[in-house]
Amino acid sequence: MARQKGGGPVDRRVHNCCPCLSRRGRVLLGCPPFRELIVSAGTYPVFLRLKGKTCLVVGAGKVGARKARGLLASGARVRVVSLKVSWAFGEEDLSACEVVERGFDAADLDGMSLVVAATDSESVNGEVVSAARARGVWVNDVTSADRSDFILPAIVNRGGLTIAVSTGGGSPAYARFVRETLEEEFGEEHTAMVNLLTELRPRVMDSLEPDVRPAFWAKVVTNETLDLIRSGQADELRERIERWLSS
Repeated sequence: MARQKGGGPVDRRVHNCCPCLSRRGRVLLGCPPFRELIVSAGTYPVFLRLKGKTCLVVGAGKVGARKARGLLASGARVRVVSLKVSWAFGEEDLSACEVVERGFDAADLDGMSLVVAATDSESVNGEVVSAARARGVWVNDVTSADRSDFILPAIVNRGGLTIAVSTGGGSPAYARFVRETLEEEFGEEHTAMVNLLTELRPRVMDSLEPDVRPAFWAKVVTNETLDLIRSGQADELRERIERWLSS
């Protein structure tokens, strides 16, 4: 395998035949060979807006608790259905969810935006999948990526920055490894960076003409900016930004 910038592997078929591959091994995503590789993964990455929507988690073990917390963090209303609730659900989790202690019933899917089948039983999860499909509700089966309409990626959160990692269900362990690697690489300075850019964007939209905005952002979004944040020189950074805005 060839190596991409940053150490990742590049398929040798692309490396040998693709005119869009740079000398550094970086593939341009628009090139035909790379498009083919992306499509072959069989998934389409999206971020769902679930705030205020009701989602169902079937199963209340460690996995169910983790899935419920992720949905709660998105702003969703979460209903948990399980014969028993494990210690993995803390008091805060229980108070935030609607918990129904009994077995799954197909009627539990009524009004749901999506469902996660998170029991440790493939047969029970299969029942949930079948019932969800019959109602047109998207379902994730934690025991089978092939039976799932969507796959929940490994996530790195740094404030407004979200990095999602998935192997398409092929190796959750590797997705977790990549996530842990990214967590070390992307420190809390990225939280501050996103907060700064979010605060700055309305001013840029109001004060700069569209044709000069790209050049402005190119000055701001750099490794040097991140270094200033890391070293506690936020005031210096803001002074530079004010000069760039007025120049």
